[in-house]
Parts: sequence; C-alpha cells; structure tokens
Amino acid sequence: MSVLISGGTGFVGLNVAEALLARGERVVLYALDAPGPAALRAFSALPGTLVVEQGDVRDHAAFSAVLRRHAVDRLLPFAAITSGAERERDAPERVIEVNLLGFVAQLRAARDAGVRRVIAPSSSAVYGESFFGTAPMDEATTPCVPTGLYGVTKYAVERSALRLGSLWGMDVIAARIGAVFGPWERDTGLRDFLSPHWQLARDAVAGRAAVLPAEISAYPWVYARDVAAALLHLLELRDPGPRVFNICSGVAWGARILDWARALATAYPAFRWRQSADPAEVTIRFSESRPRALMAIDRLRAGGWQPRFGPEAAYADYLDWVRAHVDAQG
Repeated sequence: MSVLISGGTGFVGLNVAEALLARGERVVLYALDAPGPAALRAFSALPGTLVVEQGDVRDHAAFSAVLRRHAVDRLLPFAAITSGAERERDAPERVIEVNLLGFVAQLRAARDAGVRRVIAPSSSAVYGESFFGTAPMDEATTPCVPTGLYGVTKYAVERSALRLGSLWGMDVIAARIGAVFGPWERDTGLRDFLSPHWQLARDAVAGRAAVLPAEISAYPWVYARDVAAALLHLLELRDPGPRVFNICSGVAWGARILDWARALATAYPAFRWRQSADPAEVTIRFSESRPRALMAIDRLRAGGWQPRFGPEAAYADYLDWVRAHVDAQG
C-alpha cells in the first residue's frame, strides 16, 4: 500500500514525504514537476520507497489511474496555489480551479479507488479577520472569516471535504495548517508568500544584506518538521472524533525571528542584517504586520501529539539543514 501526496514536490509535500520515507513507507509524489536533485539525493538514503508521477490534479483519468496503479490507501491532496492579492486579482479562476475544483476531483477519484483516509489540506488562512483578536483560535468556536481568495478556497475545501466525505462514506480529516517555515521551502512560483525565515536564509547563503522591520508583531509560526509529524499522526489516528484540527506550534514567536538572523550571521560571516523603521528600506517581507492570535492545538494534544520544535530547537535544526542543502534553497 502507498501514500500519495499531490503537490508533493512543494514545501509541505516534501517534508511529509521525507517523514514517511524515514519510517519505511512507499510514497507517491504527484505533481506538475519532478523533485529537485537535492530532495532526490536526500530521499534516496531513506528506507522507504519513492515513486514520482508527473501530472495535473485536474486530469481526473490520469490521477485515478495513478491511485489504482500504486494501490494508494492514504491521500494527502496538497496541490494548491498559495495566492496573494495580485494573483487573485489577475487569475481568480485558476486559483479556484486548482485549489477547490482540483481537490474535489481528487476526492472523487479517491472514493472510486477505495482510499481509506484523506487529509484535506486546510489552512490557518480560514480564520481571516479572527486572527486579529486576542483569544486563541479553536476549531469549534472561532468564526472563520477568510479575506483572501486563498483562505476562501481553503475553507471551501474543508467544508466540501467533510460534506462529501459524509455523503460518500469516506474517512476525511481537515488539517488547518499554520504559517510554516523550515526545510524544503523554496520559490516554486505557486506560493506568493515565502516565509521571512526562508528570505533571511536565502540572503545569508548569497552573502547579501537584509533589512527587517523595526517592529515585529506576535506571530504563531510552526516548524515544517512538526507539521509533517502532525500530518502523519492524523493519517493514522484511530477514532479521531472531531474532523477538523489546527496544526501549529501553540507559541507566539514574533520577534524571536531575530534569533534566526543572529544564527545565520554567525554561520555566514558575509551576511549582514539590521532593522529599520523606514518601510522603503525593509527587504524581508512579512505577510502581515498586525499581531496574530495563537491557534489552539488542544485537539491534537488530546489525540496524543505534541510539537517538538520551539524557536531555539527549530532554528538549530533549520541551520543544519541549510548548511547541508545549499542547492535546495531555490
């Protein structure tokens, strides 16, 4: 049996694939492009089996054939466009087609192929304006008020997944993934918001100067390895009860990103960074400048999962990864 990850050559997909391969699973990556050389090199040393299939999730016949050919029993349909305002203004139809209609097509194919569990890829973006309150956001009581088209499509994905899962008798769980950074992040052209951690690492490796804003608000980031571990936990969780789970660190990191800049400066002496109150000078882009509330992860904790990486551990691990995978920065 196999696990298939669509959009599997993207940021989260590669982290999940690496974690699955590390425990000896057979993993099928389905995407428009092939994994880069750095990922193939790293994954070849792991005990699992990697299969790469190139294709479009909107091609129902081809995707269905891949599910059957590889006896896929678990599916992470993560192919998506993480869109910003410019892309949403210029190509809203494509964002909706890939993120929502592409997902529904994959879910139908999974039903027909007898896939036993599907993890629907939602996002913290579904909370939208609720992010800017003070109370931790939980899956049951916090209103979902998405503003960007990406958040709108992700909310539609999770509600469609739960409704169709019920109608079709499928085992579907929706995962609201927080703001992620860490290994395998790169510029694929499909993510309009790359983490400031990646931007700093890119500049450090290139020996360029970086300028961060003078004020850095509270921000509940989550390390990519924790996201992968949580998704694997949900893949195998027995009798989950609730069908929607937040995945985040439960920690407001905010200005702790300055520790990441300091670590990079120590590792790469040519790298220089500073902060500035002048927006025209700032080179490191944040997706939001307002303080964000925490995402509650009580549901995951009740199911037996805990994040392993706080800021200090995450930065140490990520720095080791950056040094070992300079050609994977993208």
